[in-house]
Amino acid sequence: MRAAEKSLQEAQAHHHREVEASLTESRRVKEQLRAHNRANRYSDWIEGIVLGRLTDS
Repeated sequence: MRAAEKSLQEAQAHHHREVEASLTESRRVKEQLRAHNRANRYSDWIEGIVLGRLTDS
């Protein structure tokens, strides 16, 4: 009985670590995506300024 309880506790702890790792990875990817989107918006803004000046010339 104790061996079974210990095995269950170890399995739960392992599962908890996997879930935490997955959550951490998800947060990291989400932040990378935010940074990428921010850079794209800035790039699009600059491109709009440059193209606007080129068409005004």
